[in-house]
Amino acid sequence: MFQFTHDRKEERALPGLTRMIRLIASDIDGTLVPDGAPALNPEYFEVIPALQKKGIIFCPCSGRSYQSMHTLFEPIADSLYFISENGTILRTEEKVLYTWPVPAEYVRPLVEEGRKLPGISVMICTPDKTYCECGEDGELYRTMHDDYHYNIENIPDVLDVPADQVLKVSYFHAGDRIEEVCTPVTESDWAKKVQLLCAGTKWLECVALNAGKGEAFALLQELLDIPQEETVYFGDNMNDLSAFTEAGVSATVSSARSEVRDAADMVGHSVRHEGVLRELKRILAVAPDHI
Repeated sequence: MFQFTHDRKEERALPGLTRMIRLIASDIDGTLVPDGAPALNPEYFEVIPALQKKGIIFCPCSGRSYQSMHTLFEPIADSLYFISENGTILRTEEKVLYTWPVPAEYVRPLVEEGRKLPGISVMICTPDKTYCECGEDGELYRTMHDDYHYNIENIPDVLDVPADQVLKVSYFHAGDRIEEVCTPVTESDWAKKVQLLCAGTKWLECVALNAGKGEAFALLQELLDIPQEETVYFGDNMNDLSAFTEAGVSATVSSARSEVRDAADMVGHSVRHEGVLRELKRILAVAPDHI
């Protein structure tokens, strides 16, 4: 029976799980690692394969690009499913399984809206590459290239990227005021046309209405023929809430946003105290040898 640990100040752990777990998905930044961290705790490269030997599939699920996620999970990437770009692409190392692009007619106006906002840099993401127009000395480019290891190119105008290839339009604010600065967009009619997903204090992601981590997680369950009740999802931010609704157990860390802690079934130790790694080890310890 699964018994989740938790930080004392939270005092909200599940009494236990009698169901079998066959699929675990997890956000990365703020959940597995502190925001922007370039490397995982090496123990994940032991625990995840051990879970897989017991028939438990693991899927990183992030706003990061696939290239960034692949670099982070390099030693075991060939054995994982990936949900990247805030749930706009589902793939394995070998094959793209599904994409959810932004409607092409929305790309130009979304870019133009972002350009109007003070302190905002605009980034466009496609399945294979990411584009910005802030210059290679700009903080957005440096952050994505140096810290997140994106396959990113600085170009004079991101609107030169074919609109039908765009998975998301991202707004970046270096001063950690993304929600405040983007209010003119989030409180406009755009909220009815696309999903506006807050991903930390620096990012607002504009994705298709039918996209998101929850939609991608649900499709993965369908493709693998795994019922919802046999799944766990770990996340820490607002863009993880749609996946919470698709999980048998929604789990978070004590360092998550308060809205996410309130929505989760369980709250574990903070990201800096390896909350998710602790729970994966506990699941591994009690999982049957053969599923």
